[in-house]
Amino acid sequence: MEGQYFEDLKVGVKFSSGGRTVTETDIVNFVALSGIYEQLFINKEYMEKETIFKKRIAPGPLTFSVAQGLAVQLGWLHGTVMAFLGIDEMRIPKPVFCNDTIYLDIEITEKKESRQPDRGIVTSRQVVRNQHGETVMHYNHTVMLRRRQPGKET
Repeated sequence: MEGQYFEDLKVGVKFSSGGRTVTETDIVNFVALSGIYEQLFINKEYMEKETIFKKRIAPGPLTFSVAQGLAVQLGWLHGTVMAFLGIDEMRIPKPVFCNDTIYLDIEITEKKESRQPDRGIVTSRQVVRNQHGETVMHYNHTVMLRRRQPGKET
């Protein structure tokens, strides 16, 4: 898919990604990179005996990072995104376990003109699901996108 400009996107447009399995290597490397050395993520005995999950889970920031990778792989932002402006209302209703496969669904929910004529603001609802179709994370994601024709929407 080509990068989508502000004018290309309409409220209600949807995109769905392919899947990505979150492995033990992903979790270990992410914990080391981020410094999230919490027993919940690094101690197998603790995970199995002391947590409510009883097995290895992925840190929420890792799930978000993988989901953003899935969004980028869709191509809808290639060459058109100018800035990531933030996320709102993030929730994690279920954990991502080691070896779960996650998918991302995106729906454009809002578009706003910018004060600058060469760009616009786009918000999407992003829902991360596991291989069972269960929602494991959801949030509103806002970016600044280039416009094709500054000041004019088609």
